[in-house]
Amino acid sequence: MQNKTILISGGVTGIGAATALEFLEHDWQVSVFSNMKENNEEFLRLAKSQGLSRGLLVLDADITREKDLKKVVAETKKKFKTIDVLFNNAGMGYFTEADKVDVKKFDQMMEVNVIGMADLTKQVIPIMKKQKHGQIINNSSIAGKVGHAKSEFYAATKSAVMRYSEGLRAELQKFGIKVAVIYTSTVKTGFWSKKEYSRRKKENWKGKDPVFLTTQDLARTVQFIVDQPDHSAVEEVTIMPFGK
Repeated sequence: MQNKTILISGGVTGIGAATALEFLEHDWQVSVFSNMKENNEEFLRLAKSQGLSRGLLVLDADITREKDLKKVVAETKKKFKTIDVLFNNAGMGYFTEADKVDVKKFDQMMEVNVIGMADLTKQVIPIMKKQKHGQIINNSSIAGKVGHAKSEFYAATKSAVMRYSEGLRAELQKFGIKVAVIYTSTVKTGFWSKKEYSRRKKENWKGKDPVFLTTQDLARTVQFIVDQPDHSAVEEVTIMPFGK
C-alpha cells in the first residue's frame, strides 16, 4: 500500500513543525517548506535526530512567490507520487491601531495569509481532482470570527480564510475533496514579538500570562481531521485554551 503524503506550508517551526513530526511518527510522507534556510536546516537535523527523516522532504520556498509554489508541488509530487493532504499553515501577524497602519505591512500580511494560501491550494487542487480524493486544512484563527482592538487587520486576513474555505468546500465536494478550517487562540509559539506580547499581557490579560495551547495540541487536531472516515467531513474545529 502506497504511503500517504501531507504537504505543510510553514512546516519547519511552531505548529507546522509539530504537525510534520506527528505525521512522520505515523509513517506518513511529509513535505514542508519555508523561506528561512536556517530554520529548514534546523528542522531537518531535528527530524534526523529522532529517526524521522526517511519520509521527509524539506524545501526552500517563499509562500508569496508562485514560481516557488509550483516548484514545491512539482518536487513533492515527483518524490512521493501523491499529495493526499494540504495543510495551509504559513502565516504572519501585524497588529496596530487603525489610524497608524502601515499599508505595506498589511499588504504583506494579506500576501502571506490569504493570497499565498490560495495560490498553493491552486497548485495542489489538480492533483487531488485527478486522484478523486484529498483533504485541505486551512489554519485560521479565532480572530477570523471575533474582532479585537488593534487586531482588525490580522482579523481581516483570517476572516478571508474562513470565507474562502467555505466557498472552496462547496466547489470541491463533487471531486471528493474535503476542506476543513481550524480556529484557535493562544498557542505557545514564537508568533508574537516581545512588544506585542507585552501589550496583550497589559491590555488583554490583566497583567498575567494566559493559558496556552501547545503546538502538539494543534498537530493532534490536524491528525483528527485527517483520520475521519470517508463518509464524514469535519468542516470546522475551534480549539481554545481552557482554565485560568
